[in-house]
Amino acid sequence: MRASRLLLVLPLVLASGCSELADLAEDATSSAPAGTGSEVTNEFSDTAPFTVTVDPAALTASIEALEVAEERDDGYDRSLFPHWKDDDGNGCDARDDVLVKQDRTGNLTVDDCDAAMTGEWISMYDGETVTDSGDIDIDHFVPLKEAWGSGAVDWTTEDRQAYANWQENNWHLIAVTASSNRSKSDQDPADWMPTVEAVWCAYIWAWVEVKTEWHLSVDEAEKAALLDYTSSSC
Repeated sequence: MRASRLLLVLPLVLASGCSELADLAEDATSSAPAGTGSEVTNEFSDTAPFTVTVDPAALTASIEALEVAEERDDGYDRSLFPHWKDDDGNGCDARDDVLVKQDRTGNLTVDDCDAAMTGEWISMYDGETVTDSGDIDIDHFVPLKEAWGSGAVDWTTEDRQAYANWQENNWHLIAVTASSNRSKSDQDPADWMPTVEAVWCAYIWAWVEVKTEWHLSVDEAEKAALLDYTSSSC
């Protein structure tokens, strides 16, 4: 699979609203300069559906580059992010696409959509191995409510749909156990982290990557937690 590299700083300023936000996010995963920052691929690691080698200095710089702002949660409704859509037109909705892509047996295809699936998924948050798709939730790594309060309140519905169904990498949407997903809920790293401490560095990296790619802000407590976990876990 094609490798991409973490952008050290991506403070892009949108001149006219958010209508091209999805295009900018796609550019962010493909245009980082070679030889800098953390290295990441969509290949599975032992504990996550992606592999990343984190450069702590680069990750710290990325955290420092994020806008700091209070969250604006008023008006949030999950339906404002049209989700589990078949945006790529392959006959599978985004949930089923992720189940197929992150299945470690390699036996599932688009022909298995719209039915219960048997495969193998390793839940990054709690380390559990799951074989029945009914026991899996597809988590938005940065939850929809968190995205709303961090900037998506100002997006168009088209942009929010792109965010809710984004599959250009393996860390935006992630297959995890239903119990761990519901434990996380809409909390940021100041309030919740996976029970598996071995994934904390990768978790912080992915959180910052999503926030950076989609030009989302962080609040003060969230930023402090991101820096603390980077210092202690990376």
